[in-house]
Amino acid sequence: MLRQLLLPPVLLFIALGVPSNAQSEAPATGAAGAAGAGSAASVGDVALELTYYDVGRAFSFNCTIPRTADAGGFVWRKNGTVVSEVWDLNERYKLEEGGAVFRLSGRSAEDDFGNYTCALGGAAPAQGWELRGRPYAKLPANTNVVEGQKLKLVCRVVGKPYPEVKWTVANSSEEGNATDVTLALGARAVLARSEQGVAGAELVLEAAQRADAGVYSCVAADGLAATTLRVKDMYAALWPFLGICAEVFVLCAIILVYEKRRTKPELDDSDTDNHEQ
Repeated sequence: MLRQLLLPPVLLFIALGVPSNAQSEAPATGAAGAAGAGSAASVGDVALELTYYDVGRAFSFNCTIPRTADAGGFVWRKNGTVVSEVWDLNERYKLEEGGAVFRLSGRSAEDDFGNYTCALGGAAPAQGWELRGRPYAKLPANTNVVEGQKLKLVCRVVGKPYPEVKWTVANSSEEGNATDVTLALGARAVLARSEQGVAGAELVLEAAQRADAGVYSCVAADGLAATTLRVKDMYAALWPFLGICAEVFVLCAIILVYEKRRTKPELDDSDTDNHEQ
C-alpha cells in the first residue's frame, strides 16, 4: 500500500525534471543570398544567423521550417514587424516558392539591415537572421594641405550598423609598414565621431607638419580606404611670386639699359648739328 502511494509523486518529479526533446532542439537555420557567419544573437528562443549583404545588391532568405497541411502560410517579420507593414520595404521584396523564400529585388539600402524572422501561421518565430551591411570605407585618393594649416580627414563608411573606424599611416615609400595613427602622431592626432555618426571616422590635426606626409588609411571592419597626404611648404606659394618679381625686375633693367644706349647716340648727333650751325 505504501509503495502504491509513493509511486505517483516520484513519476511527477521525474516528468518535471527531464526536459522534452521539442524544447531542447535548436531551430533550423537556412542560407541567405549573402554570406553568413554563424549565430550572432537571438529573438526569443530563436538563434539568429549572422548574415552579411553588399549594399546596393539583392539578397534573399530561405525559410526551411517543415510545412504541414494545417500550419498556415509563412509569416515574415523585420525587427518584429510584419514585412508588409514596413514602409521602406514596400514593393521592394517578393515572397517566392509558396512564401518560403524572401527575396529583396533591385538595389538594397543601408537601412535594410536588421533582424529577419519567418514563422508558419503566425506562430512564434522559428528561424531568423541578423542581417548586416558589409562595411567598406571611402576616402579621396589624394589630399593636400599647407604646412601649419588644419588637416581634417573624414572616412565615409557604407554598411550598417556602422563599425568603429581605425586609422593607420605609412610613409609613401613604405606603404606596407603602416602604424596606428595615434602611435605615429601622438596626441596631435584627434579622432572624433563624424557627422555620419561613425565613431573615430574623423581625423583632425590642428597644425600639419612636413613629416606628417604619407599614406593614411581608414579601416572599417574588413573595408579599407587610403589617401595620399601631401604637406606643402608654407612658403610654397611665395617662391613662384618671388620668381615672377625677379623676372619683372630683370626685364625692366634690360629695357632701361637698352633705352639709355639708344638715346645716347641721338643726343650726340644733336650736339654735332648745333656746332656746325
